[in-house]
Amino acid sequence: MKLFPIVFLLFSALGFSQVNWMTMNEALEAQQKEPRKILMKSYTDWCPNCKWMDKYAFAKADIATYINENYYPVKFNAEGTEVINYKGATYANPFKKRNDRAQHQFAEFIRIFEYPTLVFFDEKGTIINPVPGKLDSKKLEIYITMLSDETYRSINTGKKWSDYQRDFKYKLQD
Repeated sequence: MKLFPIVFLLFSALGFSQVNWMTMNEALEAQQKEPRKILMKSYTDWCPNCKWMDKYAFAKADIATYINENYYPVKFNAEGTEVINYKGATYANPFKKRNDRAQHQFAEFIRIFEYPTLVFFDEKGTIINPVPGKLDSKKLEIYITMLSDETYRSINTGKKWSDYQRDFKYKLQD
């Protein structure tokens, strides 16, 4: 027991932080009280790139803190059994009992076909954009800052996107 305070102080001193994941229903309910964008990470239990992102991108203290302060972070198992109520419809995974890898209806609705996929929602719960694939912490920083500060609205060509990435000033890389 004497070791606990020492370990706690060590993690605090190192800036240890983690993303405070919630369910989609919890995030949508929280939006009713305090509007904020949602960052949904869709994953599957068997996905190695999903686990890699948890370990190397989401685990960075500054990234985690930024996400917690600017988004309602949702961790969504795209093959799970969570029931989601979204915009008047209910989504579930009715085929999970017959097929362990059956895709959740919400994942189908959003058109998630690759894992991991990040899906950004605005303050009213409307989908802004899905971002499929494995992202390292630098790529993740580009997306989470661009979408939280509305910069994405002015990036409407491939050249603007290339320029934005080239000129991006990283602030969340320890």
